[in-house]
Amino acid sequence: MTRVPAQTTFNRRHLVTGAAATAAATIPLGNPPFVAASSGQLARAAMTAQGLPEATAIVTSVRLPLHGIGSTQIANLLNGTTTDWLDVGCPFSLPVTVIGLEGITAEGVVPSETAADYAALSATLAENHGGVAIVPLEQIDLNVSVLNIDGDNPLLASNSETTPVTKIGFGGDILFGRNVGIHMRNYDDFTFPMLQLKDLLATFDLTICNWECFVSETIDPPENTDPNTFDFVTVPAAIEGVIMSGVDAVSMANNHAFDNYLGLGPDAWRDTIRHLDEAGLPWFGAGENLADARQPFTTEVNSVSIAIYGVDGVTANVDFPGDWGFDKTSATENGPGTNPLILDNITADIERLAGEYDVVIPFFHMGMEYVWTPRQFAVDTCHACIDAGAAAVVTSHPHTIMGMEVYNGKPIFHAIGNLVYDQMFSVDTRTGYILDMTLKGKDVVNFRIHGFENFDYCQGRLMPPGENAALMNRFWRSTDLTKQYRL
Repeated sequence: MTRVPAQTTFNRRHLVTGAAATAAATIPLGNPPFVAASSGQLARAAMTAQGLPEATAIVTSVRLPLHGIGSTQIANLLNGTTTDWLDVGCPFSLPVTVIGLEGITAEGVVPSETAADYAALSATLAENHGGVAIVPLEQIDLNVSVLNIDGDNPLLASNSETTPVTKIGFGGDILFGRNVGIHMRNYDDFTFPMLQLKDLLATFDLTICNWECFVSETIDPPENTDPNTFDFVTVPAAIEGVIMSGVDAVSMANNHAFDNYLGLGPDAWRDTIRHLDEAGLPWFGAGENLADARQPFTTEVNSVSIAIYGVDGVTANVDFPGDWGFDKTSATENGPGTNPLILDNITADIERLAGEYDVVIPFFHMGMEYVWTPRQFAVDTCHACIDAGAAAVVTSHPHTIMGMEVYNGKPIFHAIGNLVYDQMFSVDTRTGYILDMTLKGKDVVNFRIHGFENFDYCQGRLMPPGENAALMNRFWRSTDLTKQYRL
């Protein structure tokens, strides 16, 4: 069979049906044309109109559950007239504290206190979650959150040939079998699970998700005889919803790529990747042998070369068997399987890839299910990846969200939750988030979490601000617990 090349030259979010499809297929990965012309410029113009310095942004604490404000709210927010974040769209009441930064001045801005430098400002925002400040774009990092202005992100206006700005989105586990499959067939709509998430997923320059389902035209859906089955099978038409959402590649480094109770064997996996290839959806993290399974998905976005590297730490956990993982589907030198968690291999691969690509991000499938904090082996593994040269680390599998760490200046997101799943038995399993990362050049400088809830066993819907604030509170609670202890 012919595998879709790892290096892609187009972005499915640009594809359209009919005669225009061929022309659109050659568009390089990057901001969609209808966004690129104004990305950041509307925010920049609005801030300039308010007399704010060039090449700056309005920033808050990363824990403030507010992604943006309107241009008409800028002046009152910064001059002390607006005293409560509730008045500019925050879902709950929190006092506004205007914090000055030494050397940055603007007419009408009245700070309550002034920080001597960016490090001091970051420390203040870490303690005062209602703080707001004006910061030079070049100084912004993971310690602050940039406010959109009129829905436009001022960070994007700092895009240049030397420091391109790139948006990468990650979604968690996609299950199109079991109850999701039942509903798709009943509705006769195989794009239904993605309908309320597709517009957000398509806004990123690069979108990656985790695929946990066999694809076949001949295997009878296991849920027809066992509604609680752990064997997930769907039909090729289900891939349409993923492509419609602008997803650029999917990881198959997970415990449902090969492992099953039906005794399907590697042929079911081969059937799956044949359908993914025919649909034009690249995959990574598994292969006909270990060398193939260790290959990343690679692409170039806005002149930044990127490698996404998949690892199965559940059914291919060679180094930590019994620690919520086991060695069952590992690819071998001559046999098919998923890319195993062999730390020496992983760090060697990341170190090599970091010498070949600007950005390397491992996407792990690992961790204990239904808990709020990662196991020690998962933390150590993620740290080792950062030490080897990864720009960030993302994990899925626990079917609930966990928090994050910033290790040596790089973010680690320990579990981003399900994306499309049918686990309705708890709030934790019904909810997850789409990870939104902004990179300047090689570095992740900002992130957001867009919460969603799966409902009716089959479809995710984005959360309104109040619900998203509650999920963010849960995210930060898990972050704080992660600092305190490991499972």
